[in-house]
Amino acid sequence: MPNSTGKTTRTEAKTDKPVESSLELAVFPLPIFLLPGGRQRLRIFEQKYLTMVAHAAKGEGFIIATQDNTKSEHLSTWGTKVTIVDFNMSDDQLLEIDVEGQNLVQLHSSHRQSDGLIKSQFHDLPHWPALDYDVPNVFTAFLVQLFRDHDSIRTLYPTPDFDSPQWICARLLEMMPIPLEKKSEFTEPASFPSLVPFLNQIITGQ
Repeated sequence: MPNSTGKTTRTEAKTDKPVESSLELAVFPLPIFLLPGGRQRLRIFEQKYLTMVAHAAKGEGFIIATQDNTKSEHLSTWGTKVTIVDFNMSDDQLLEIDVEGQNLVQLHSSHRQSDGLIKSQFHDLPHWPALDYDVPNVFTAFLVQLFRDHDSIRTLYPTPDFDSPQWICARLLEMMPIPLEKKSEFTEPASFPSLVPFLNQIITGQ
C-alpha cells in the first residue's frame, strides 16, 4: 500500500539528518491520538492484528497511525511507535493489550501484506523539548480529578507524573474531546507554548 497523505497529517520535521530505520514494523490505523508516555487499551480480534501482537510482544512494538477514517485507502504519514506493557482477556474473551507511546515517527515505504497487515519503515520525529515550562495549577487539578473519577485511567497509569508539565499537557490533549486533526497540530516540537493557552481556554473557558 503506498504511503500517501490522509486527512490527519503532521508536517514533516525539518531535521538535517533524520535518523532512518531499516526496521519495518506493523502499522495499526486507529482513530486515536497517543503521544510519547501515553497509554491506551486496545481490543484485538482480527487475525492480522493478533499476528501483529505476537511479533510486537517480542520487543519490537508496532506503530499506531492516527487517522479519522481507518477504512481510508490513505495511510497517515506519521504515527506513534508503541510497546506492549500488559495483556488482559476481556469478559467476552477478547484479547486486550495496554500499549505505551515511545516516540513519534514518520512513515515511509509502507505496503500491505497478503494478509492485509500494513508494514512500514520509519524514522523518529522530534517532539516537545524537555524545557522548564509553567502551566496553570488548574491543569494538574483537572487531570487529578479525571484520575479519581475514572478507574480505567488510573489502571492504565500506575505511576502518573503529575510533576511534569509536558506529561500533564500530553495526557490532557489525549483525553480531551478535540478533533484529531486539531490535536495533530500540537505534535510539532515548537507547539507546546501554544498548547498551554489552548488547553486553558477549554478547561476554564477563558
